[in-house]
Amino acid sequence: MSDIPLASRLEGLTIENWKVVKKRIKTIDDQSGAFSSGYEVQNIKDGRFGFMKAMNYDYAFKVLKPGKTSTDFMQELTENYNYEKELLELCKEKRMSRIVTAIGHGEYRPPSEIIPVPYLIFEIADGNLQKVKSKKDLTLAWKLGVIHGFLVGLSQLHRQRIVHQDVKPSNVLIFGHNVSKLSDLGNATRYDKKSPMWHRDCHCGDLSYAPIELLYSYYSPNWDTRRLGADLFMAGGIITYLITDSDFLSLLSSNLPDIYKPHSFGGTFEDVKPHIMQAYYKTIDEIKERIDISIRKELIEIISQLTHPIPEERGLPIGKGFYTSLPQYSLNRYISIIDRLSKKYEMTKT
Repeated sequence: MSDIPLASRLEGLTIENWKVVKKRIKTIDDQSGAFSSGYEVQNIKDGRFGFMKAMNYDYAFKVLKPGKTSTDFMQELTENYNYEKELLELCKEKRMSRIVTAIGHGEYRPPSEIIPVPYLIFEIADGNLQKVKSKKDLTLAWKLGVIHGFLVGLSQLHRQRIVHQDVKPSNVLIFGHNVSKLSDLGNATRYDKKSPMWHRDCHCGDLSYAPIELLYSYYSPNWDTRRLGADLFMAGGIITYLITDSDFLSLLSSNLPDIYKPHSFGGTFEDVKPHIMQAYYKTIDEIKERIDISIRKELIEIISQLTHPIPEERGLPIGKGFYTSLPQYSLNRYISIIDRLSKKYEMTKT
């Protein structure tokens, strides 16, 4: 038996009708799929290409916490794989056009192996936002189109009471010119059927993009405020990243005095709120100056509402001179604004 885990050596094999063509080599800044190995695959019947996400128990065991047995942890991981698969099937059933859905799934275990490798196969993209953005000279029209697409995807999830919980550039995939879709529901959870692993109040995927309140251990008891509010903050972070080349959380943190930064401050979120708000207003002013004047008013309104540091005040400013029939954490208004701006800039190209 090889010392290399099975999930790490699938290259060259044919699993069901999929030829495993090439293993994806992760870069240092790629935090996606922490418990899995990725491969480019091709269907031997119809020639389609896909991306295989193979669960790698060996990677997971490296972060096994004291007090939990490997057997229990493996069961938890398997349950989470099945949970993600069910969510993907629901997304397909509900025709969520801006969510990357699975085109195949299964479990691989040759006779010589004890532990199987569950896998999911997805439609293959041209790249994720992080990689595509680093290689192209992107127009404003392109950026607006990408923002529109991933916001639609997030809204499609929210309508089914599903929260993504890991909205970041590497989880926004680009297809063709600028069709964007949200990927990786491995951290997602649902209101009426919680994730076996990721329903904890403190959880929110990659902490580099997490909403500021979680870094101070503040968790609203209200599901919408805690979960939908977190997704909105991360969405605002991606818009900031696309428009200004900077991540919102990093900008916000840089404007906080060191004694009030999350890993230094010993008080409560309530105690630090005034200092976070000062940093927030300064951050919004800095971002405003970096937005093209032709879309500045609309974009800064969207970013400021999505990234408000107080989750109870995030989203649409209900009852503050703003009247709408939409729920506070609805994305519909933002989608409409971005759609209008995107079409306007597409027209200028013709």
